[in-house]
Amino acid sequence: MADDGMLLNFEIPADAFAAPLTKFKGGSWKDRLTARKAAEYGRKKASERKPQAQDVTQASVPESHQNARPAKRARTGDASVTNYPGDFVSSLFTFNPMSKEPREPPPTEDVNVEPSNAPLADDETAKFTTLGLSPTLAGHLLKKLDIKAPTAIQRKAVEQLCKDDTDAFIQAQTGSGKTLAYLLPVVERIATISRRMKDTGQDFNRHSGLFAIILAPTRELSKQISTVLDSLLSCYHWIVTGTVQGGEKKKSEKARLRKGLNILVATPGRLADHLNNTETLDVSMVRWLVLDEGDRLMELGFEQDLQKIISVLNLRSRKRQETTIPGLPDRRTTVLCSATIKSNVEQLQSMSLKNPISIVVDASENVGESAAEENNFSAPAQLKQSYAIVPAKQRLVTLTAVLKQTFKRKGSVMKCIVFISCADSVDFHFEILTRSGRRDATEGDSDKSGDHNTNTKPSKHLKKPGSIPQGNTISEIRTQGQASFSGKDNTVQVFRLHGSLQQATRTSTLKAYTQCEEPAILVCTDVASRGLDLPNVDLVIEYDPAFSKDDHLHRIGRTARAGRDGRAMIFLQPGCEEGYVDVLKEARPRNLTRHDADELLKKGFGNNKGSEESDNGWEVRATDWQLGVERWAIDNPKHLEQARRAYQSHVRAYATHVAAERHIFNMQELHLGHLAKAFALRDKPGSINVAGLRPGKDSGSKSKHSRLQKSGKGRTEKDDDLPAETDATEARRKMKTMSRAMGGASEFNLG
Repeated sequence: MADDGMLLNFEIPADAFAAPLTKFKGGSWKDRLTARKAAEYGRKKASERKPQAQDVTQASVPESHQNARPAKRARTGDASVTNYPGDFVSSLFTFNPMSKEPREPPPTEDVNVEPSNAPLADDETAKFTTLGLSPTLAGHLLKKLDIKAPTAIQRKAVEQLCKDDTDAFIQAQTGSGKTLAYLLPVVERIATISRRMKDTGQDFNRHSGLFAIILAPTRELSKQISTVLDSLLSCYHWIVTGTVQGGEKKKSEKARLRKGLNILVATPGRLADHLNNTETLDVSMVRWLVLDEGDRLMELGFEQDLQKIISVLNLRSRKRQETTIPGLPDRRTTVLCSATIKSNVEQLQSMSLKNPISIVVDASENVGESAAEENNFSAPAQLKQSYAIVPAKQRLVTLTAVLKQTFKRKGSVMKCIVFISCADSVDFHFEILTRSGRRDATEGDSDKSGDHNTNTKPSKHLKKPGSIPQGNTISEIRTQGQASFSGKDNTVQVFRLHGSLQQATRTSTLKAYTQCEEPAILVCTDVASRGLDLPNVDLVIEYDPAFSKDDHLHRIGRTARAGRDGRAMIFLQPGCEEGYVDVLKEARPRNLTRHDADELLKKGFGNNKGSEESDNGWEVRATDWQLGVERWAIDNPKHLEQARRAYQSHVRAYATHVAAERHIFNMQELHLGHLAKAFALRDKPGSINVAGLRPGKDSGSKSKHSRLQKSGKGRTEKDDDLPAETDATEARRKMKTMSRAMGGASEFNLG
């Protein structure tokens, strides 16, 4: 047969004898199409691999290259987790934005930095007896309270307020003792009145009259002031003090007022309510009014309440001009305290003070420097500040690395505070940090979600381990637990605190954290950022940057108090957020160092056994920890809802930074997909919708007065940890727009 020149190609495809294609059944046609395309893509990639690359073994690799970074593992999914359509498992170390600012050399540490808020030198001119205090009170400070010398602001304020009846504005750094600066003169003056009454044959008791009122913006601060006042009055047991504040029963408060008080500590909203409805509250003899944390009082919307309180005091004092009490001043002295000076503070000053004397401590009085041009944004000189440049995907794992490294050595750090923007996020991170019932995944154990134990035992060193009331929070209702990275020999307790907890829970949690004798972490919102003097706080971490630079000042002021050392770290993302470093430098800190995420992850997840392990072991452990958290969230619907709600609230809160800083915290630059991984989510940002209020949130059953006790643009007393806003109208508009786009929740869950 002749050759006709025809050539037939009978080449067999490479995958002709491969396993038959898997048929995908069930689900919608879109899900089946997505699965089929993914399988085809995987087969295509497998066929493109070079044959010799599959035969390479560890033995054939040169010894000098065996410690190099291994090739990225194929994304095969997690056998222990059902991957739902739309889930996306991204790597922690790919496609992260790089820092725009070059790494500056670390500053040389000044070991001789003198504390700027420490008590003065113990000499004759720096003793309480030289400031006008009686020997009884001065001796009580020295012998019972172990306070040997006043701070600079206490020396000025006590001397001025003990001798004159003029209004005063007190401004000083955080942790410099402003509470004692106004309490000591008030106690001394009332004790003098009681002595004069006894000399004239009169009895001084709780029925003698109410002589002083101290107003604080938050319930926690009012409770702390009351505690300090009780310690001072233990040498004057006949002077009676009491508190009225939101969250408490009005009936018991009315009974307390009916019995009689000499000094009253209150929050403005509750005091204004008692002035209206409690007839037994007689304020005609009030001669000392103290407004503590004046800027916060105005930010929380207490302007109308303060105006009402001041007008009532003025009116009722005029009606009672004649008095039989010897030594009682003719006019009222009003004292305004604030660590910062802002426009709202000046407004409050003009509203409440008449010809005030400014009591300010310059930096030159403590550290030997020239006074700053403006003393409205400064931190204690001995405070060591740092900032960490962390990509959005690595935020959660880097926070864990920092905490692991911080509490690595027993006794090195006693207390730590982690500030977070909103209550939902606090609940989520508390549950993450207290995932107990198993050892940390970084130690080599598998992180199985079924091992989750919610019955964490409180610290054995607490007086009443089980006395903490349970608040209205998502998931397991706890306010204390043991950190998941705790070791057998070094246990770390974790507490949470925010404004949406019940008041009894907030009070007892703060007390338990203060009394805890083990290393402890407090995860909280800004409800704990103002005025609270928490002992042994060595480190403050701003996981979410403050909503204004003044709030940042108050946050870091929880450490390095009264001359003690302290550290503060703030998390910033690469890009526009690095501009916040210039804001930090405005305070001219003595120590401001930079950390990168890789540096912190190496320290937290690095090998503790030396240099035997490869350099990239920390990446594997950090990735395993992150995947374990994601499995923990996916396997439990409550945890998944909690993570989504926290993510949603965090994004909304991000839009509430003050207008002057919105170019730094720019919503347009925020990578929502990367940020979702920091909340253990594998969902696409557009599909993260959790409508409605958080479980336990007040859904409207209370009265309008208790739910909406607002004035103008202000907030309720219950919302005392909401972020501050300069232009509330614009912020509210943006947040409502985002709310409609992300599920239509009616509240922003920032409290």
